[in-house]
Amino acid sequence: MRVLMIGAGGVGDAAAKIAVERDFFDAFVVADYDLARAQRTVAAATQRRAGER
Repeated sequence: MRVLMIGAGGVGDAAAKIAVERDFFDAFVVADYDLARAQRTVAAATQRRAGER
């Protein structure tokens, strides 16, 4: 399953950080009108996952 999350604000950021701990999807795309905000959300979620691998 591929997931497209639109919005990387407070709720979207939290959702991405929770979703990165799950393995039920193949791809999780974060989209926002502010590219830097989407990139920060992805970076934070990726860093959170890096500790597990």
